[in-house]
Amino acid sequence: MKKLWAIGLSAAFLLTACGEEEAAEPAEATAGSEGSDDSKEVKQELMKFYMSIPNTINAVDGDLNAFEMNQAEDTLPEGDELQAMKDAAIASAEEAAGAIDSIEIPGALEEQQETIESAFAAMQESYEMKVEELTKDASFEAAIEKFGEADTMLNELLVEQDLAESSIYNEVSQ
Repeated sequence: MKKLWAIGLSAAFLLTACGEEEAAEPAEATAGSEGSDDSKEVKQELMKFYMSIPNTINAVDGDLNAFEMNQAEDTLPEGDELQAMKDAAIASAEEAAGAIDSIEIPGALEEQQETIESAFAAMQESYEMKVEELTKDASFEAAIEKFGEADTMLNELLVEQDLAESSIYNEVSQ
């Protein structure tokens, strides 16, 4: 009888121990899926946010793009027309810098905020450089390079979230 009781107690202990182990596994799986839910939310927010940046800039940089296209095609007007086009491009570049400043970073991207703010600062500096160049000979190479720095920073964030690299500069200079 004592042997039967010892076997029963051992079996109960063994089953209890196995039951606790099984109960721990779903809790760990749930914790892992919450992490992946957070990661999924960050990925979605980053993608929506990233796509909103060129939309915001494109809403105000049309005159700057027109100037740059005419400059690239060597079809800039002369005299007063050129000055009017430069003035419109300056205003457009200033509006673009202001538009970047008005973009709000979603709360889900709190961990990426510092990098995003650095990228925005580079973008704004790029537009400020274009404003300065428009008062001179309108050579935008340095400004384009500065914007490239912003693209690089934002692409690092995209790659961290397993998203495809892109170029905001290509999106806003059309």
